[in-house]
Amino acid sequence: MRGGSMAKKKKTRKELLKEPDEFITFTGKAIAFVTEYQKQISYILCAIVAFALIFFGYRFFAQRAETKAFTRLAQTQSKYDTLKKTSSGTAAYNQVSEAFQSIIKKYGGNAGGKLARVIYANISFDAQKYEEAIVLYKQALSDFKDDKFVYNLIISNLGYAYQRVGDEQNAAAYFEKATSSTNSPIREEALFNLGLIYENLGKDEKGQQTFQEILKNHPDSIYFDVVEEELNKLKK
Repeated sequence: MRGGSMAKKKKTRKELLKEPDEFITFTGKAIAFVTEYQKQISYILCAIVAFALIFFGYRFFAQRAETKAFTRLAQTQSKYDTLKKTSSGTAAYNQVSEAFQSIIKKYGGNAGGKLARVIYANISFDAQKYEEAIVLYKQALSDFKDDKFVYNLIISNLGYAYQRVGDEQNAAAYFEKATSSTNSPIREEALFNLGLIYENLGKDEKGQQTFQEILKNHPDSIYFDVVEEELNKLKK
């Protein structure tokens, strides 16, 4: 028995082939927190004496723009989440698409606008607007080049998006990038998807090598049992 593996629930292959919607869920509370935090900063700045307001004027207005960006983003995402409960991803997308585009256009250079671009890309993906998602994800890469966690998540999502449009060569390229960081929390998932793509491309040997890496370096992975099944199938 592999140590600690029983603590993780094994998933079926169908469950493992999930869409990249974790970021939308994750950012819900984060946006609410940041919005409140930004408001507190604005209140403090408003209390500074006139001379300080002039001296820090640029900083104040930049901060105020961030507050507006995060506030609008939180409101728009909340609307999307509510719509998703009673309609399809496509219908919800149609209702919030214009609002997301407006946030990105007006605040695209701010943190709130950059985050909106990633979330809008995920929403586009969920609505099966894969080409749009690809464009947005690629634009977001430069925004988060210094944040390795988000950067790698975007790289992985690009792999998923290219899979959906049937471009497995590009999908493989992005999943390969996602596996290059040895300490990435999504590395196991990227390896698993990369192995499946190699299979589909007829590169069985590379597929086996990729799956073997999961067995060798990630013995407690939720993908372990599925990988063993895949390897047994390839040996037959």
